[in-house]
Amino acid sequence: MPLKPLLPQPTVLSEEIIYDSPWLKVRRVDNLFPSGLRRAFCLKDEPDVVVCLPVTDDGRFVLLEEYRHGPRRRLFELPAGMVDAGEDAQVAAARETLEETGYAGEVRHLVTTWISAYSNARKHIFVMTGARRVQDPQPEPHELMRVALATREELEEVVRSGQLSDLDAALLCLRHLHGGW
Repeated sequence: MPLKPLLPQPTVLSEEIIYDSPWLKVRRVDNLFPSGLRRAFCLKDEPDVVVCLPVTDDGRFVLLEEYRHGPRRRLFELPAGMVDAGEDAQVAAARETLEETGYAGEVRHLVTTWISAYSNARKHIFVMTGARRVQDPQPEPHELMRVALATREELEEVVRSGQLSDLDAALLCLRHLHGGW
Protein backbone atom coordinates (compact mmCIF):
# COMPACT_ATOMS: atom_id res chain seq x y z
CA MET A 1 0.00 0.00 0.00
CA PRO A 2 1.47 3.42 -0.95
CA LEU A 3 2.26 6.05 1.64
CA LYS A 4 -0.36 8.79 1.90
CA PRO A 5 0.08 12.28 3.35
CA LEU A 6 -1.83 12.67 6.61
CA LEU A 7 -0.68 15.99 8.07
CA PRO A 8 -3.06 18.95 8.16
CA GLN A 9 -2.13 21.94 6.02
CA PRO A 10 -1.72 25.46 7.37
CA THR A 11 -4.27 28.11 6.44
CA VAL A 12 -2.97 30.81 4.09
CA LEU A 13 -3.87 34.19 5.58
CA SER A 14 -2.29 36.44 2.96
CA GLU A 15 0.11 36.46 0.01
CA GLU A 16 2.19 39.25 -1.49
CA ILE A 17 4.65 39.26 -4.41
CA ILE A 18 7.84 40.86 -3.07
CA TYR A 19 10.09 40.25 -6.11
CA ASP A 20 9.20 39.85 -9.76
CA SER A 21 11.44 39.07 -12.76
CA PRO A 22 10.95 37.13 -16.01
CA TRP A 23 12.49 34.02 -14.39
CA LEU A 24 11.41 34.20 -10.78
CA LYS A 25 8.75 35.63 -8.52
CA VAL A 26 9.09 35.56 -4.76
CA ARG A 27 5.92 35.52 -2.68
CA ARG A 28 5.65 36.22 1.02
CA VAL A 29 2.96 33.87 2.33
CA ASP A 30 1.55 34.34 5.83
CA ASN A 31 0.31 31.03 7.27
CA LEU A 32 -1.71 30.03 10.31
CA PHE A 33 -0.79 26.59 11.63
CA PRO A 34 -3.17 24.23 13.45
CA SER A 35 -1.19 24.97 16.66
CA GLY A 36 -2.18 28.65 16.39
CA LEU A 37 1.32 29.72 15.30
CA ARG A 38 1.39 32.40 12.61
CA ARG A 39 4.47 32.41 10.38
CA ALA A 40 5.51 33.94 7.06
CA PHE A 41 7.49 32.10 4.38
CA CYS A 42 9.17 33.40 1.24
CA LEU A 43 8.34 31.06 -1.62
CA LYS A 44 9.59 30.97 -5.20
CA ASP A 45 7.26 30.90 -8.20
CA GLU A 46 9.33 29.68 -11.12
CA PRO A 47 8.85 27.65 -14.28
CA ASP A 48 9.31 23.90 -14.41
CA VAL A 49 12.71 22.66 -15.52
CA VAL A 50 14.07 19.64 -17.34
CA VAL A 51 17.38 17.88 -16.83
CA CYS A 52 18.72 15.17 -19.12
CA LEU A 53 21.72 12.84 -19.00
CA PRO A 54 22.78 11.98 -22.55
CA VAL A 55 24.78 8.80 -23.09
CA THR A 56 26.49 7.95 -26.38
CA ASP A 57 26.44 4.51 -27.99
CA ASP A 58 30.01 3.95 -26.76
CA GLY A 59 28.94 4.62 -23.15
CA ARG A 60 30.26 8.15 -22.65
CA PHE A 61 28.18 10.72 -20.80
CA VAL A 62 27.64 14.21 -22.23
CA LEU A 63 28.14 16.77 -19.45
CA LEU A 64 28.58 20.51 -19.32
CA GLU A 65 31.20 22.45 -17.45
CA GLU A 66 29.58 25.81 -16.69
CA TYR A 67 30.43 28.85 -14.62
CA ARG A 68 27.72 29.34 -11.99
CA HIS A 69 27.27 32.72 -10.38
CA GLY A 70 25.75 31.51 -7.08
CA PRO A 71 28.77 29.51 -5.92
CA ARG A 72 31.10 31.65 -8.10
CA ARG A 73 32.78 28.62 -9.61
CA ARG A 74 32.77 26.21 -12.50
CA LEU A 75 30.57 23.17 -11.93
CA PHE A 76 29.76 20.12 -13.98
CA GLU A 77 26.11 19.79 -14.91
CA LEU A 78 23.70 17.78 -16.95
CA PRO A 79 22.04 19.63 -19.83
CA ALA A 80 19.01 21.40 -18.36
CA GLY A 81 16.73 24.37 -18.70
CA MET A 82 13.27 25.84 -18.35
CA VAL A 83 10.14 24.37 -19.86
CA ASP A 84 8.55 27.06 -22.02
CA ALA A 85 4.87 27.89 -21.43
CA GLY A 86 2.74 25.22 -23.09
CA GLU A 87 5.77 23.08 -24.00
CA ASP A 88 5.87 19.34 -23.33
CA ALA A 89 8.64 18.46 -20.85
CA GLN A 90 10.09 15.74 -23.12
CA VAL A 91 10.28 18.20 -26.03
CA ALA A 92 11.97 20.71 -23.70
CA ALA A 93 14.53 18.10 -22.59
CA ALA A 94 15.46 17.30 -26.20
CA ARG A 95 15.57 21.03 -27.10
CA GLU A 96 17.74 22.04 -24.13
CA THR A 97 20.14 19.13 -24.70
CA LEU A 98 20.49 20.02 -28.38
CA GLU A 99 20.96 23.76 -27.69
CA GLU A 100 23.50 23.29 -24.90
CA THR A 101 25.49 20.33 -26.21
CA GLY A 102 24.66 19.83 -29.88
CA TYR A 103 23.61 16.23 -29.12
CA ALA A 104 20.36 14.49 -30.04
CA GLY A 105 19.02 11.01 -29.30
CA GLU A 106 16.14 9.07 -27.79
CA VAL A 107 14.78 10.89 -24.73
CA ARG A 108 13.06 8.90 -21.99
CA HIS A 109 11.29 10.33 -18.94
CA LEU A 110 12.31 8.80 -15.61
CA VAL A 111 10.60 10.84 -12.90
CA THR A 112 9.25 14.26 -11.99
CA THR A 113 10.04 15.75 -8.59
CA TRP A 114 10.01 19.11 -6.81
CA ILE A 115 12.94 21.51 -7.20
CA SER A 116 12.80 22.35 -3.50
CA ALA A 117 10.35 22.62 -0.61
CA TYR A 118 10.17 26.39 -1.12
CA SER A 119 9.34 26.42 -4.85
CA ASN A 120 6.30 25.49 -6.91
CA ALA A 121 8.49 24.31 -9.82
CA ARG A 122 8.84 20.70 -10.86
CA LYS A 123 12.03 19.05 -12.14
CA HIS A 124 11.47 16.56 -14.96
CA ILE A 125 14.36 14.09 -15.17
CA PHE A 126 15.22 12.37 -18.46
CA VAL A 127 17.89 10.09 -19.86
CA MET A 128 18.94 10.26 -23.52
CA THR A 129 20.31 7.13 -25.16
CA GLY A 130 22.01 6.91 -28.54
CA ALA A 131 23.23 10.48 -28.09
CA ARG A 132 25.14 11.73 -31.12
CA ARG A 133 26.48 15.14 -32.00
CA VAL A 134 24.36 16.67 -34.76
CA GLN A 135 25.26 20.37 -34.48
CA ASP A 136 27.45 22.83 -32.63
CA PRO A 137 26.20 23.88 -29.18
CA GLN A 138 24.16 27.11 -29.16
CA PRO A 139 24.79 28.69 -25.73
CA GLU A 140 23.20 32.00 -24.75
CA PRO A 141 25.63 34.96 -24.79
CA HIS A 142 25.71 35.06 -20.97
CA GLU A 143 26.49 31.33 -20.61
CA LEU A 144 30.11 30.31 -20.02
CA MET A 145 30.09 26.60 -20.79
CA ARG A 146 31.76 23.76 -22.63
CA VAL A 147 30.74 20.21 -23.47
CA ALA A 148 32.67 17.50 -21.61
CA LEU A 149 32.46 13.80 -22.45
CA ALA A 150 32.97 11.52 -19.45
CA THR A 151 33.33 7.81 -18.85
CA ARG A 152 31.17 6.22 -16.16
CA GLU A 153 34.15 6.28 -13.79
CA GLU A 154 34.78 9.99 -14.49
CA LEU A 155 31.10 10.83 -13.95
CA GLU A 156 31.06 8.88 -10.69
CA GLU A 157 34.16 10.78 -9.53
CA VAL A 158 32.52 14.13 -10.36
CA VAL A 159 29.48 13.00 -8.34
CA ARG A 160 31.66 12.00 -5.36
CA SER A 161 33.65 15.24 -5.52
CA GLY A 162 30.56 17.42 -5.05
CA GLN A 163 31.25 19.27 -8.31
CA LEU A 164 28.01 18.22 -10.03
CA SER A 165 25.00 20.46 -9.57
CA ASP A 166 22.41 17.92 -10.74
CA LEU A 167 23.31 15.20 -8.28
CA ASP A 168 19.81 13.77 -7.83
CA ALA A 169 19.23 13.48 -11.58
CA ALA A 170 22.66 11.99 -12.27
CA LEU A 171 22.30 9.32 -9.59
CA LEU A 172 18.81 8.38 -10.77
CA CYS A 173 19.95 8.19 -14.41
CA LEU A 174 22.98 6.07 -13.52
CA ARG A 175 20.81 3.72 -11.50
CA HIS A 176 18.35 3.44 -14.38
CA LEU A 177 21.06 2.84 -16.99
CA HIS A 178 22.76 0.15 -14.94
CA GLY A 179 19.71 -1.94 -14.13
CA GLY A 180 18.76 -0.55 -10.74
CA TRP A 181 15.41 1.03 -11.59
